[in-house]
Amino acid sequence: MDLVHADIDRYLTALAAHGDPVLGEMERLGAERNFPIVGPQVGRLLEITARACGARRVLELGSGFGYSAYWFLRAVGPEGTVFLTEGSAERAKEADAFLTRGGFAGRFRVEVGDGLAIAAALTGPFDVVFCDIDKHDYPKALPIARLLLRTGGLFITDNMLWDGKVLSPAPDDRTTSGVLELTRALYSAPDFITTLVPLRDGLTVAVKVAP
Repeated sequence: MDLVHADIDRYLTALAAHGDPVLGEMERLGAERNFPIVGPQVGRLLEITARACGARRVLELGSGFGYSAYWFLRAVGPEGTVFLTEGSAERAKEADAFLTRGGFAGRFRVEVGDGLAIAAALTGPFDVVFCDIDKHDYPKALPIARLLLRTGGLFITDNMLWDGKVLSPAPDDRTTSGVLELTRALYSAPDFITTLVPLRDGLTVAVKVAP
């Protein structure tokens, strides 16, 4: 489903142009592999929201080859740190190489394995938790974010419109069910204020407003 008219999408993509050769290489790699990176429109939003909350510690649940982490690293500054989690050792190695080439050496940490399990062993507080794991596991990310985020921190989740499948989910569709369950949980949570931004495939931005 086209969530945004194709002409509008091209206009937004042109506005989000960044001129960064490493990011450009990562975008080409994503296209070649048909690997779902967040893209420059969402990437720019990630950087803006992280800057707006003064983020210095960011945790990613699911990092791929480091595209979204690159945008967060642009935001957190030389004193900041981005923690990446990735199930594939090969993609984690690629992330390390891309981020190092981007000039961020020493400002990120890549852990290989299940993002939720890795996060459960970390100590907060974090300023941003970004969720892009397997969609059927989305509901499990909220307790992690609740535990690790500081009050005023952001829990950001990608693919929350899931190509429009949220409008008419199939009864046996675990992925869409996971997206919908997390959406309902966020909008009903007394300790988060949430909005769903219909950009690219939709992402929720939730501010933790209570300990």
